[in-house]
Amino acid sequence: MPLQRITYVVPKNLSGDRLDVVLEELVKDLSRSQLQKLVRRGKVRVNGKVVARSNGRVPKGTAIEIEREAPAPTIEVLHQDADILVVVKPAGLLTHGADRRPDSDDLASQLDELFGPLPISRGLERPGIVHRLDRDTSGILVVARHEPALENLQDQFRDRSVLKVYQCLSSGSPLETDFTIEDPLGPVPGKADRQQIDHAHGKDAHTDFQVLQSFGTHALLACRLHTGRRHQIRVHLAARGLPVLGDPLYGSQQQRPLPGGVAAPARLALHAWKLAFRHPGTGERMEFASELPQDLQATVDQLQKLRDRV
Repeated sequence: MPLQRITYVVPKNLSGDRLDVVLEELVKDLSRSQLQKLVRRGKVRVNGKVVARSNGRVPKGTAIEIEREAPAPTIEVLHQDADILVVVKPAGLLTHGADRRPDSDDLASQLDELFGPLPISRGLERPGIVHRLDRDTSGILVVARHEPALENLQDQFRDRSVLKVYQCLSSGSPLETDFTIEDPLGPVPGKADRQQIDHAHGKDAHTDFQVLQSFGTHALLACRLHTGRRHQIRVHLAARGLPVLGDPLYGSQQQRPLPGGVAAPARLALHAWKLAFRHPGTGERMEFASELPQDLQATVDQLQKLRDRV
């Protein structure tokens, strides 16, 4: 599990109390024994110094820093039946891991534990996974609960009958309300995690874009994928000088600062918004949507307020 450091300041009403008492009052989601274990492991600092015991008294204004495991992201289930799961992956969570450790915190492992066993024909490390999202991308995924469903959904993705629409915040605002990018994509030599526009050897890649809102220096875009190349939206937009906000791979040199002190989300501003496909059991067309998560919506709301003041 990833670690996080959180700093608390001792309030007036707890001034002079023992450290263990103060920790219990300030850190509500951990038990007394869990807090004591953090102290024994040297994971608690008082005014920057590691403490070995929790019976010392702390005055108001004291800074207490604890290092702890970050809580597991919540997985929202939009639909479940005997054939499929439709879930919303939070940002920061891998779609699937590289192995099947019991303590793995990837989406596939969690779903296998909650709803499994899920089909493993695509590998032990990705049970039921039909398609994936990058770690810092949030949004909708469909997961198969048995092999025939997995094969059926894979066929739909291969024949490009699945509707996939994302939302993103771009750094820069397009001149056109609607536009299409069809530049082919291929890997960057020597950099397995990166893609580039490659007209000579790349694979076809087709993305339709629509401006949902323009904020002058930035825009909220809908991005419809007709193909499913790795990092497709990110590379297509960056190549046009409109990188996804917060993109460390393709947009670091082109990012424009948000105006008026608007806070940027602490991750890639990309969200898998809509997904539609035929149910692998019934053949019924199913459509799902997941609105922008709170961190991205907060940035959009601030940009709207700033724009509307002008």
